[in-house]
Amino acid sequence: MELLKARSQGRPELVEAHYHPKGEMKRHVRAFIYVAAVLGKESKVADALFKLAEVKEVHVIPGRHDIMAVVEVPRKLLEPDAQSIYWFIVERIKTIGDVTDTETLIPIVSASKWSD
Repeated sequence: MELLKARSQGRPELVEAHYHPKGEMKRHVRAFIYVAAVLGKESKVADALFKLAEVKEVHVIPGRHDIMAVVEVPRKLLEPDAQSIYWFIVERIKTIGDVTDTETLIPIVSASKWSD
């Protein structure tokens, strides 16, 4: 991935431009949260997740987990990113009925391309 290569080669112009277009510190922490739900309650849980302001995308998926949610939580200056995500999961996601398990991925470097 060009972004990772640029970082390792000390080419900050590519990496910094990706992190924030204005060169400022990121204001949010993004995470991909896999959610397992009680059998038959996947749609109910997905709907409840999508109502949360921090949840930007919800996908019902096949496999070990039932739902993948893309979230952005506000970054706190003196708190590690992982801890900000942890508190969001504990305080907001785990309180949704019928959620049985979660697994979280926090990206280090990201790149996105979306089609129309």
